[in-house]
Amino acid sequence: MKHILGAKSTSKLTNVQPGDSQPNAVDLRLGKVFKILSTEFIISEESKQHRKTEEVIPDQDGFYLLTPGSYEVVMENVITVGENEAGWVITRSSLNRNGCFLTSGLYDSGYSGVMAGVLHVAGGLTKIKKGTRIGQYLSFDAEMVSLYEGSYGSNSEHDKKYK
Repeated sequence: MKHILGAKSTSKLTNVQPGDSQPNAVDLRLGKVFKILSTEFIISEESKQHRKTEEVIPDQDGFYLLTPGSYEVVMENVITVGENEAGWVITRSSLNRNGCFLTSGLYDSGYSGVMAGVLHVAGGLTKIKKGTRIGQYLSFDAEMVSLYEGSYGSNSEHDKKYK
């Protein structure tokens, strides 16, 4: 592993606040939340049709009220993954211990864009305030055969949804 904020990393992460840098990772803060609806999801090698989502609006105190289910969460951070590096997001232990689990795919070399994942709320009603640290980004050296060319990233229709 390597620290994304360390001198040897070529990756960049925006919106890192004081206290977000941990010994081996960087904390990520909750930006937007979207309830994943029980609609059809279709995927093949040629195309994908995502489930519909509905944005959750925080209450007057800035808290998202989440009932058990799955939520697409968008971090306040934007990442650019350097060449020969990759990373993933893990759940902060306080959420994990309370029945909330964050899952995310691999951030490949060359990916640039928003950071998002799925928050699985299994332990009952959960109140999370916007801006709360919910995940940690782990970075590591990775031999690459090419740079990321997927359908997500800073210029994709998917990322425009979050701005």
